Amino acid sequence: MRLVRVELRRLWMRRVTWGGLLLALVVAGLAVVTQVGAAQPPSAQEIAQAEQFYADQVEWWQENGAQETASCREAQAAEPGADYGCDRLEPRLEQFLPSSSTFVSHETSGSSATGGLTGTETAAAAVSAEVAAVQESLWSGWSSLSAAARSAAPAFLMLAFVVGVSFVTAEQRTGALGLWLTFEPRRSRVYGSKAAAAALGTAPLVLGGWLATVGGLYALHAAAGTLGTVSGADWAEIAAFSGRLLLAGALCAAAGVALGVLLRHAASAIGGAALLLWASAGFAFTLGAAQRWLPVLNLDAWLRGGAIYQYPARAADPSGEASVPWLTGVVDGVHGGLYWLAVVAVLTLVAGAVFRRRDLD
Repeated sequence: MRLVRVELRRLWMRRVTWGGLLLALVVAGLAVVTQVGAAQPPSAQEIAQAEQFYADQVEWWQENGAQETASCREAQAAEPGADYGCDRLEPRLEQFLPSSSTFVSHETSGSSATGGLTGTETAAAAVSAEVAAVQESLWSGWSSLSAAARSAAPAFLMLAFVVGVSFVTAEQRTGALGLWLTFEPRRSRVYGSKAAAAALGTAPLVLGGWLATVGGLYALHAAAGTLGTVSGADWAEIAAFSGRLLLAGALCAAAGVALGVLLRHAASAIGGAALLLWASAGFAFTLGAAQRWLPVLNLDAWLRGGAIYQYPARAADPSGEASVPWLTGVVDGVHGGLYWLAVVAVLTLVAGAVFRRRDLD
């Protein structure tokens, strides 16, 4: 504990750490600013135009609605298991009103979470309780808070990772690490204290940035009058997300320390991690069902309590012609958390073994 306290002081004496905290607050501010337009309620003129469009559509529906519904049901009957929403074709006023984002969303996001699929694939996905739970999560909707969770939260984790990398690479480059080992020659204790200090010391950066984001978005919607309903269960889920984000930040910082020791150069460690995450996100579909083992998907699952992925599965329809239906898989939050815990544990063990034997001169 003495070494950890010393390393924590050294961590927060570095300009990189304070710069990371400042950048986290900047990211929080940008997340709030980007939601200013979406948080504004529709104007009286926009509402009047929407009501006129709605009246025109109602008039058209009264003349053609029966025919449209019949055509829809005929097409739906031709594809067993399909759901074209034939009973929901009648125009509704809310379809024409300009949308405004609320602080949190309680609407089911199934239509967007399935990637726009319809027919048999969507119906098959809908029967899964796991898929439905992810789709109806607070973090899968289109509110300002869920948008911030998808954009700002990964930025906070990246900042924690950069601080962790820099914490060891700078000392290796300047020779300060070798000098420190003359005072504390037990390398395992030195490495462990640095990893622990990075994991604990970056907590204000990650949590401070996230709380600033949540507070800023809440104030924005409260001022605009579009706060919506925020229940106690919503606040409990926000608190749970904050806890998961905090743990993810600690793991990212510890991973940064490990990669900094293994690769020695900050540019190599940060660039290599960024390339890996980009590749796992950009080429996910080519891996099919193996997507469940990708780092980005598992991080998303841990943060949001579950994540959906889709992949093609070749099959043959009743006529014998080849078809490519899409299957839906789910990675739950526990799987994502254990995945990242295992990855960071392996990195830490390997980096610790290398640190004990490497010549630091």
